[in-house]
Amino acid sequence: MSANGRARGEWSYGWKVAVAAMAGFSLSATFTFTFGAWIQPLEAEFGWSRGDIALGMSMITLVGALLSPPIGMLVDRWGPRRLGVPGSLVFAMGFGALGLTTGNIWVWWGLWFMLAFAFITIKPLIWTTAVASTFDKQRGLAFAVAMCGNGIASTFTPSLATWAIAEHGWRLAFPIVGGTIGLIAFPILFFFLHSGADRALAKKKMPRSDAPIDTTPERELYGLTTREALRTPAFYKIGLAAFLFTVAAIGLVPNMIPILSSFGMTRGEAAAIAGVAGISSIVGRLVTGVLLDRFNPNIIAGFIVLLPVVSCLLLLQSPGSVPVAIVAAMIIGVALGSEVDVIAFVTARQFGTLRYGTIFGVMSGLWSLATATGPFLVNRSYDVTGSYVTAIEVAIPLFLITSVLLFWLGRAPDFVRASSTT
Repeated sequence: MSANGRARGEWSYGWKVAVAAMAGFSLSATFTFTFGAWIQPLEAEFGWSRGDIALGMSMITLVGALLSPPIGMLVDRWGPRRLGVPGSLVFAMGFGALGLTTGNIWVWWGLWFMLAFAFITIKPLIWTTAVASTFDKQRGLAFAVAMCGNGIASTFTPSLATWAIAEHGWRLAFPIVGGTIGLIAFPILFFFLHSGADRALAKKKMPRSDAPIDTTPERELYGLTTREALRTPAFYKIGLAAFLFTVAAIGLVPNMIPILSSFGMTRGEAAAIAGVAGISSIVGRLVTGVLLDRFNPNIIAGFIVLLPVVSCLLLLQSPGSVPVAIVAAMIIGVALGSEVDVIAFVTARQFGTLRYGTIFGVMSGLWSLATATGPFLVNRSYDVTGSYVTAIEVAIPLFLITSVLLFWLGRAPDFVRASSTT
């Protein structure tokens, strides 16, 4: 079968997995892209500092950072479906429970801490493992389609949260947002999330004589063990790149509404501009996915993570301009939309799929640590300086270092497959 035929064959049976992963990414990204909408209402009602409010979001990501490697091991052992389907329902309900917080800041932090244990079951490593184990020839595009879920979330959820807060108050806004996304994501995951990893594990555990007839082509898992991956320089370059980029990007993007508001724009304008980043991230993901499948992924990745430097410079040069802010949001949206794709893609390319869940679990843990660190530092910087300018300035060198790491990642090994793929 030709390469084009194999690519078409992958989509004929794998499109449902890509769509399910897209729904999963939308749900898991909800708290990231709506968080900024709650900062000002909570600050106004309880008098909490923005840094203290952001520490709630840090709770969920710190727990995720600590538990990502063992969750990755569970994904390799159980498959994405057994974690992602029930986890999506629990997370949606837990997000709605954030509306129960009181004036005691420890209650706010505690609710986020409990939500963290639901979030680890819907982390990006769940959805990337599902896609990586299902696609090969069109893996870059499949990652891009799946991760459009982040773009969908960043396009619609900031405005949904802002509207819900304005119409129903910040307490009811939590269950409105969580319930809306959960009711959409859960049925899609339940019916469509049957990945290559899930099928491979099911066939391994079931006696051959009892196995049901399955016309889906079987894909062998191949690549390095976790111990072998830890011995390669690429492992540490990818991990550091993921951490630095996320500290900078996730520090800025979830705070886009308060950042733009501090530049004199209304909350409605800020929310709409934040939504522009989501739209551009969808386009960026799809284009990047095609490029990753056709060209050197190291070059594509190194270039993509440079784009937010342009956004930072635009915001610093014209902080009160709505048109400039729209352009800046579009550019950073393309980069943020593509960054997870390229990290997931180069991880599979460098280390294979044999222990992808565990290896990407480590990367996801670094992501979570960075997600906890970035928003907290950005908001603490605002508390100290009364401005977001310093945070934007510091982000620029972090993006530059990330680009260098990915440009110099090195050539991926040629794996010997256990059997040929169809």
